[in-house]
Amino acid sequence: MPVDYTVPAIDRAVRLLEILSVSPQGRSLAQLAEELHVPKSTLFRILHTLQEHAVVVEDRERKLFSLGMKLLEWGHSALSRIDLKSIAHPYLQKLAHQTRESFYLAILDQDDVIIIDHVDTPEVWKMVTRLGHRSPIHCTATGLVLAAGLDDGEMETIIQRKGLSKFTDATITTTARFNRRIAQIRKDGFSIVDGEYKTDLCAIAVPIRDHNGSVVASLMTAIPSERYKNNRRDANRLLDVLTETGDIISRRLGYNKPRKKRQT
Repeated sequence: MPVDYTVPAIDRAVRLLEILSVSPQGRSLAQLAEELHVPKSTLFRILHTLQEHAVVVEDRERKLFSLGMKLLEWGHSALSRIDLKSIAHPYLQKLAHQTRESFYLAILDQDDVIIIDHVDTPEVWKMVTRLGHRSPIHCTATGLVLAAGLDDGEMETIIQRKGLSKFTDATITTTARFNRRIAQIRKDGFSIVDGEYKTDLCAIAVPIRDHNGSVVASLMTAIPSERYKNNRRDANRLLDVLTETGDIISRRLGYNKPRKKRQT
């Protein structure tokens, strides 16, 4: 039986914030206690703590609680993703229009891969996943590209925390193989994952870099695994357009790709 590491007080606080997020007029202590099935005395202490950090504010005249400005401050730290999306989205649309494929923008968030934007075609949408879904780094094309952008210490820490779970017979489950794979991706500049996360899916991903050269996102498309095996030329064509578009988006983010030295 898996161990439950959930902290009840934090769990209640998060659920409380979720309720307040859809309550623009605020909620009373009694209303919150009833919705959360928590004693008023317990809930009062949680609310008091959140008020101390400006996460929650109280209208003392009406005795109603609502969200505080601290959450707005925290939200600003996530706006860089919005900027990335606003820059990348037109290129995803262009790719989908030109190729009739689906394209996805993903980032690394709390040791998982999360898709933050997509432009889909009906044929591929059901094969991949919904917006915001989390997936592992070690067996997805996006995850491997993002992991390759980390330093070895960061990458090792994530693997220690998350492990190398087996999803299919093709999934990499040893650290040695994973490290070799990352080294190859760093050399190639892209990742192709065929049947390692989902048996019928082949995903192709390239990195997107910011002005510091850091990998901040991954641009990905996916096709049926059978199609990849039967038509490598088509997969190479998609890799070419992904690479070209990834470089364009990176330049829009301020990245200057180093020029290759001439052979003498």
